[in-house]
Amino acid sequence: MLRLFIAFCFGILFCIGGALFVLWIGAINMAAAPPPGPIESFVGNLAYEGSLARRAPHTTDPYKNDAAALHDGLAHFRENCVMCHGAPDVKPAELAKGLHPDAPELSADDTQAMSDGELFWTVGNGVRMTGMPAFSPTHTDDEIWKIIAFVRHLNRLTPEEKA
Repeated sequence: MLRLFIAFCFGILFCIGGALFVLWIGAINMAAAPPPGPIESFVGNLAYEGSLARRAPHTTDPYKNDAAALHDGLAHFRENCVMCHGAPDVKPAELAKGLHPDAPELSADDTQAMSDGELFWTVGNGVRMTGMPAFSPTHTDDEIWKIIAFVRHLNRLTPEEKA
């Protein structure tokens, strides 16, 4: 039994060592220009969904349907979000073409289906290796909630808000 345990431990160490060796010799291309492969996409999505499930607060946006908050959220969105995510009838900036994975369209059904807490956690903490920065170091919780309120409003933009 002890021999089996020792063999198992060496097997685990060999696998970890092999993986570290592959990383160390540069066999995996870490350039941002090519889109991620299927394994990277699967692992990234698995880690993101797991983080959301474990860490996102189970709260609703305190600024939902607050006109003043929408105005403030629009200002933050224009300054920080539209360049990568675009908006209805607004294409993302040129620099967004270099993001892999692509920044999601925030008015899309997948994004709008996320809970307020999931959006809050994502905006506040960012997402590693995607280009999505964490806004909590530069924005208060109230400012982030106002951004979320505006993201929820994207499918109902007025002509003035689009200008």
